Amino acid sequence: MTESTAPQLVTHLRCTGCGACAAGCPKGAIHMLPDREGFLYPTVTDACIRCGHCVHICPVLKQREPRPEPTAFAAWNDDDAVRSRSGAGGVFMLLAEFILDDGGVVFGAALDEQLQVRHICVKSKNELPRLQGAKLVQSQLGDTYSRVRHYLDQGRRVLFSGTPCQVDGLYRYLGEHPEKLLTCDILCSGVPSPGVWEHVLHSMAYIKRKKPQAVQFCAKCKGEKGRRFRVRFEGGGSYDAPLAKSELGLGIKRRLLLRPCCHHCPYMTLDRVGDLSLGDYWGLPKDYRPEEQQKGISLLLVNSVKGAHMFDLLPLKKEKRPLSEAAAANPALSAPVQPPEERSAFFEAFAQQPFQQVRTRFLQPSPIRSKPHWWHKLLGKKER
Repeated sequence: MTESTAPQLVTHLRCTGCGACAAGCPKGAIHMLPDREGFLYPTVTDACIRCGHCVHICPVLKQREPRPEPTAFAAWNDDDAVRSRSGAGGVFMLLAEFILDDGGVVFGAALDEQLQVRHICVKSKNELPRLQGAKLVQSQLGDTYSRVRHYLDQGRRVLFSGTPCQVDGLYRYLGEHPEKLLTCDILCSGVPSPGVWEHVLHSMAYIKRKKPQAVQFCAKCKGEKGRRFRVRFEGGGSYDAPLAKSELGLGIKRRLLLRPCCHHCPYMTLDRVGDLSLGDYWGLPKDYRPEEQQKGISLLLVNSVKGAHMFDLLPLKKEKRPLSEAAAANPALSAPVQPPEERSAFFEAFAQQPFQQVRTRFLQPSPIRSKPHWWHKLLGKKER
């Protein structure tokens, strides 16, 4: 296929990798393939019949209908055991359990056997722990959108959790907002490269001479507000360090690893895509329930009538908070972070040099302080 006859998909700089175009292609002519930075992008093959459906459903090329401002709540799960394993206040688990109890299914990001981040479908509560906790890597959706449609066509309730661009991609793929579909977008400040993550894993396996078996990206530690990065290896042994001092953490802190579109993201706003939005509640007053803050409190935004109905049904601990308070402390609700000058140098080296050289040059501690606002909120550190 010549360049002139190929469908005019969104530019590389703006593509979110949501995969709606590939999932919606009636001939399966679009494949999601990794680029030199390790992110998935659509590649149109000769099977394309030039119907234009991929362009029609691309969420970046379509203007969303604006919504009224959401309502903000501080919320948490009263089960401390569940909460300790969750990224924030454990609210997602209550939401997911409600859907499963109603005979529905839950889609969310999980680690597969190779510790790559992929969306999976959960049909029982026993599988729910796989969806707990933050995954600091862009997830691969695969056939998730078509599976969501399959269960909706069966008349089952579906909960889909993902980044706002993934939620928007799902709606564009479906072409509607089905009554049985409930969406929850995460408060996302950008997605790191799956390709870099794969190299980080290989590097750890090489150093330890053991295969990584399990990962916690943002583990909680009693008495600490910051998060820890933990890896367990086959045959025993582990790596446990503050997230900010891990190679992955340093790469994110320096804003080196984010997808290009994340630096121009149209979803970092109060105009949310999902029925509900979930993330850490940063910016609460220090004297507001300090014991609960130590355990983790979720920021829950109710964005639609459907979301409000579900919110009323959940057995949450919750208190309404000013939206201005939540927005002021969470850049995922205001504006994307700008790329650093050395981002291009990092990925140039990543594409051409052994990863050992890349990590030594870019992913080691240095005296230079570069802590974007959203990052030290995650680490529980004061701004300097």
